[in-house]
Amino acid sequence: MIDGFGRTIDYLRISVTDRCNLRCVYCMKEEQQEFLPSGELLTLEEWVRLCKGAALTGIRKIRITGGEPLMRQDIVELVEAISNIEGIEKVVMTSNAVHLAPLAEKLKKAGLSGVNVSIDSLDEKQYCRLTRRDVLSDALAGLAACGKVGLPVKVNCVPVAGENEKELLHLAELAKKYPIEVRFIEMMPIGEGSAFPPVKNETIRKRLEEVYGEFVQTEQDDREGPAVYYTNEHFKGRIGFISPVSRSFCHQCNRIRMTAEGKLKLCLHHPVDCDLRELVRSGAEPQKIQKVLQERILQKPRDGHTTDEVRPMWKIGG
Repeated sequence: MIDGFGRTIDYLRISVTDRCNLRCVYCMKEEQQEFLPSGELLTLEEWVRLCKGAALTGIRKIRITGGEPLMRQDIVELVEAISNIEGIEKVVMTSNAVHLAPLAEKLKKAGLSGVNVSIDSLDEKQYCRLTRRDVLSDALAGLAACGKVGLPVKVNCVPVAGENEKELLHLAELAKKYPIEVRFIEMMPIGEGSAFPPVKNETIRKRLEEVYGEFVQTEQDDREGPAVYYTNEHFKGRIGFISPVSRSFCHQCNRIRMTAEGKLKLCLHHPVDCDLRELVRSGAEPQKIQKVLQERILQKPRDGHTTDEVRPMWKIGG
């Protein structure tokens, strides 16, 4: 599927729930949130039918997000069902890993290709301040479980100005000790994140080089998405930088998104473009869903660098 600006669209991110067990300061307020009623969330069967339509459109990679996707009781079954769709080559997940340890092996057997684990600090007190939950040990157990069962892992960190900047080197050490990727993601001005100025990735790279020496950029692979990766002779893994604020990558965007209630977003920074839940619940077959997706993808905007989106990330799909 080629959009109106010649970009191949082969990557779909689906938010399977808006619920989360953490309350990260740049994402969700501490007070009680109004989550979607369960009846408004797409069911397993509805997600499968929608993803079949997406596969017919040319989608080859699906990332399962939330909220926190492991809050869904049927998450293993959902991963397995999507993995078995003809045309889908890779199913991955983004998770805070708090509930991952007992599920890592089951998810791998179900067909999960990898997990991006969000951890913003390895210091217990600081992690607790950032997430408002004292569960770092559970998250690290989830990370370790992935290593034990051979489920590929990437560690995502959002630098928070004035909070975890001193911890970034400790997180980078994970890529020094283990053959994994640690990625630093600039704060995006969406929802609660608007209150925090972004720490530019160029600043982080310079700090790393002061300690570890030169980092060499690896050859850019468009299938790796917007991350720019660097290697260092002392590191077993790689350091990645995702810079939505200081470096626009709209020209290479290959993705679309679905919110937990079945709304299509052609761009993270733009409002909802189409409601597919009613289409799915009307009994539409994958071929009908394919047709609608094809029509909408042709409307994908060229540039999403300036946002019109007012909803927080947990309502969009992280």
